[in-house]
Parts: sequence; structure tokens; C-alpha cells
Amino acid sequence: MSNAGYWSGSHQVSRRSVLRGGAAGAVGLAGAALIGCSSGTSKPTAGGTAVAGTATAVTGGAQAKKGGTLRIAGQLSGDVPGLDLDRVGGSAMGSVANITGVKLTQWDERPDSPGPVENVIPDLAESWETPDQGLTWNFKLRKGVKTPDGLEAKAQDVVWTLERQSAIKTPAGGLQVNFPSLYTGKKPNATAIDDYTLQIKVAKPDADVLSMLGQHTWAVEHKEVVTKKGTDLGKTAPGYGDIISIEQVRGAGPYYPTEYVPASGFKFKKNPNFYDSSIAYLDGIDHPLILDPAAAAAALQAEQLDAFGPLTQFSVQQGLELEKAKNLQVNWQPCMVWNPWIFDMTQAPFNDVRVRSAVAKAVDRESWVKNLYGGRGRNGTMVLPWLTYWALDPSKMGADGDPSFKYDPAESKKLLAAAGTEKLQFPLQTSNIGSYTVTYPFADLMKSMLANVGVTMDIKIVEYASHLRNTDAAKKGVYQSFIVRPDIQTYAFAQVGGGGALVGASMDSWGALAKNDKEYVAFLDVMEKQRLTQDRNARREVVYDMQKRMAKNVWNFYWPAPDSPVVSNKKVHNFRPPPGWNWNIMKYVWKDA
Repeated sequence: MSNAGYWSGSHQVSRRSVLRGGAAGAVGLAGAALIGCSSGTSKPTAGGTAVAGTATAVTGGAQAKKGGTLRIAGQLSGDVPGLDLDRVGGSAMGSVANITGVKLTQWDERPDSPGPVENVIPDLAESWETPDQGLTWNFKLRKGVKTPDGLEAKAQDVVWTLERQSAIKTPAGGLQVNFPSLYTGKKPNATAIDDYTLQIKVAKPDADVLSMLGQHTWAVEHKEVVTKKGTDLGKTAPGYGDIISIEQVRGAGPYYPTEYVPASGFKFKKNPNFYDSSIAYLDGIDHPLILDPAAAAAALQAEQLDAFGPLTQFSVQQGLELEKAKNLQVNWQPCMVWNPWIFDMTQAPFNDVRVRSAVAKAVDRESWVKNLYGGRGRNGTMVLPWLTYWALDPSKMGADGDPSFKYDPAESKKLLAAAGTEKLQFPLQTSNIGSYTVTYPFADLMKSMLANVGVTMDIKIVEYASHLRNTDAAKKGVYQSFIVRPDIQTYAFAQVGGGGALVGASMDSWGALAKNDKEYVAFLDVMEKQRLTQDRNARREVVYDMQKRMAKNVWNFYWPAPDSPVVSNKKVHNFRPPPGWNWNIMKYVWKDA
């Protein structure tokens, strides 16, 4: 096959149509895969005790301008389905929770931090220790951490927040879903020893305890705030929780919401009681919902908007154009949002690795990145190309150069013939909302590439909620899921433990593999080993092993992804959104008058 055909319009999808969907935007995941974070700054001692991380610091803080309102859009690609962070999760309310609340720890998103997401540092907890190699964690809480109404966050509030997660059943709380070892017996193993001492116990040692306690799926809540509107703990509005007013979203973080207009956006003001008066430079943040990237680009150029990101919907082409504007700066990052295909491996044809490999070899990834993304993209064979952002050695990853993913249509046809599937036909189920929609052109491109080796793919677009809850419709085919890039610390959580990766689909592909596939069983053992490995360098080596096993067996499929252009006005300082959407970075952002 000639490479030129895909880019000259001879197939059913044109280069122009794909460029319109050149970068995935964010949606409220509501149970889809969630991102992980990083290792703690605390270093285990010989006795198994960890001490507190470093103090907060900001590069260039002496030059920071106090005051002003930052106008930022792009975190959402649609209106939030609800205001209850515990139920909605994802980017829909994750950004709000991270500037309105505190957690026990926080991801290190300081502008001068390495990575930038390389460690966890104190937030509500100012120090911690584990006396028994990670089964018990004792946290000393910071005093004077208050909401804008003057309510102090104490150990009892942490326990109440965790209990609320387990009390509301539908949908389950984000932390409970993603950190089940904290919730043995369906209740959190958390105890308030006194106002400023909290003890947490987990079912088994886990290298991700501190980073899980600092991620966006939860924030410390106050019973007096959440229940002030007469809500009943354990009772929930259909689907999206019992927080229904912004007055109930008043945590002890640097900002608090003053206004929310559905389908329009949020406004925030600085919390006058925020515990660190040396940061949170802005007086406020306006967070409009601008869903059209062209409109956002025009607003940026006209200086009616200060920033668009971090989960941006700008295509590569739009980012390159915006780089030419004298008043704007573009920060290119590896793609933040990817859409893996989960094969139905419970039955033929995708229970045969030859068929899965044939699909992988039908994709001309190098030409895709070169011609479609102008070189501003990366091969999405195994998700792990993201991890190069954390200084992993690509030569060890078994990804881009792995023969399992080398473009070879002739070999693809041979594999299909050997499997008896020369005329393979299967459905791809995807959703009608948010980041899923911008992948439609990519799915069309995949359809045309597969047709070149004799494979027919039928694209089925269903309503978002139905797509999340019903993967049975994808039987004998492929279910398109959702994952936001992890880092090395929570690789297994995000890549294997979330709904968008190797487990969790209701069609039970992974359960079937665990019973019948020796390769997958061995992979699970390695996955568990990396999850328990505390040493960061040692963990990298285990992840390399995981990467090679995944490449060999093609349990999930990823097409190449574009880099993400994060755009802001040159008057904005320290707007360097880290991988993910944890938005602690907003504490360190300021802009010139």
C-alpha cells in the first residue's frame, strides 16, 4: 500500500476532517479511567518510617503580582453533569475540587519541582509516618486550615468525608473505587485519634498510598457545609450525588466558588483563610465553558481570555497557528487523553492474539504521526510513551520499536489467514460526548486502514451514559474506553486498575483471561509486584517488563496521539499545567496587570 493514499483523500476520511479533531478534550468520566500520580517525597527509613516532605516554594515568587482575575477555559468539553465531586469525578469537577479543597497530601505541582509531577508533598497533613512498612499510616494534621467561612479542617472531617464516599452507593465514590484497600469491610479504615492526628490502615502495602491520597478523586469535606442544604447522607439524586449547590463546595483550598451558571461556567474568589498566605496570588478565577476551540482561539488572540487548558481541545494545527501570535505562548505536552480499545477477549475472534496483532500491524503509525500531526505526536502502542515525560528510557520500553507494532500489512494478512479470519468483521462501540467525539475521525481512519487488509469495522456511536454502563453491546468487538496518562508511580492504577484499561469492563475480558491465559496471569503477578515496589528506579525496571509483556500480547490497542498545545497569554506566569488535571498549579499562577 502506498502511504500517500491516506493523506490524499483516496480513502473515506480526509486529512482536513481528522485535523478538526486533532486533540482529545476532557469530559466528566463518571467511572471511566482516572489518572494516577507520583511517589511521595517522604523517604522510608530502615525502620519503615516516613517523614514529611519539603516545604512549599515557588520559583520567581518574589516577582509575583498579587491580585487580578485569571480567565481560563478549556478544562471541560461540556457542562458538568453534577456538582458532587465524589459522584462526578474526572475533569468535570476535579479541577474545581483541587482549587476549593485540601487533601491529606498534594501532588508536587510547584513550578520548580522536577517532572513536574515527581513527588507528593504535605497539604492538610504536614507530616506522616508508617511504623509497619506501609500497612498503617499516622498523619499529623496542619492546624488553622480553614474554609472561607472559618470552619477548620480536622481529623474528624477527613473521616466523615471518607465515610460519605462509602455511604452513597450510586455511583460509588471515586476514592472508594480507586483505592479499595482503604475500604475493607465497605467502610474506610480511618480513625481520628484527636483533632490533629489521623490514622489510616490499608489491607496491604501499596507504593501509591500517599499519591492516592493526593489525587483529584476526593477532597476533605465538612459536614456543616455539605448538609447545609438539607441533604441526607446516603441519599443521592439519580446518578450525581447530593451536593447540588456551590454553597456546599466550600472547602479549605485556596479558592471558593461564588457562581455557577449551567452551560456557562464558574467564578471563584480567593479564600481569605487559606493556610499559606505566601501563594494563591490571584484574587479570583473566571472559568467559562468555551467548547468551540475556534472561539477560544479568537478569544485568546483578542485578549478576552487569558488561558486555555490544561486539557485542551486545540488540534496540532491550531496550536501551530497560535504560536505565531505575538501575545500568546504555547506549551506543547504529550497527549493527556487517550482512548484505548478494549478487545472482547471472552470469545473469538479477539481471544486469539494473532487477530489482535493483525489489527496492530495494519496501522501505519509512523506515517500517521508524520503526515497527520506534522511530527507533533507519538506512537500510542502501549500508553507508556507518556512515561518518557518522567525520563524513562524509550529503548527499554518495547514500544515504538517493538515488532508487535511494526507496520506490516502483508504480515497482518498472514496472521488473519492463520487465524481463519480473512474476512474479519467487528463492531467498535464508542460514545457521543466529549473526548470520544473528537476521536471519530481517527476511528474512520482506522476503519480505512483495516479495510486495506480485508477487515471491516462498523462504528457504533451510543449515548454517553449507556456507553459507560453497557459494554455488553460491544460483544465480539471492541469497546472504546478512556484513559488519562499516568506517571510511573501509579502506572498499574491508571493503566491496569482503571475502567479504561486492562480490567473493569463488564464484558469480563480480563476475568476470562485470568482463568485461561497463562501470559496474562504472569502479567498480573508482575503488575502486583510493581504496585508494591517502593523504590522508584526498581519500579521503572518492573514497568519495562510489563511494557514488553503488553506489547507481545496486544491486550489493549492505541492509535497514535497528537501532542497537546496548552495556550496562555504572555502576561500569565507559571501557567505550566503538569500532566493530568490536578490544578494545584493554579495556586502558583499570576498575571501582569
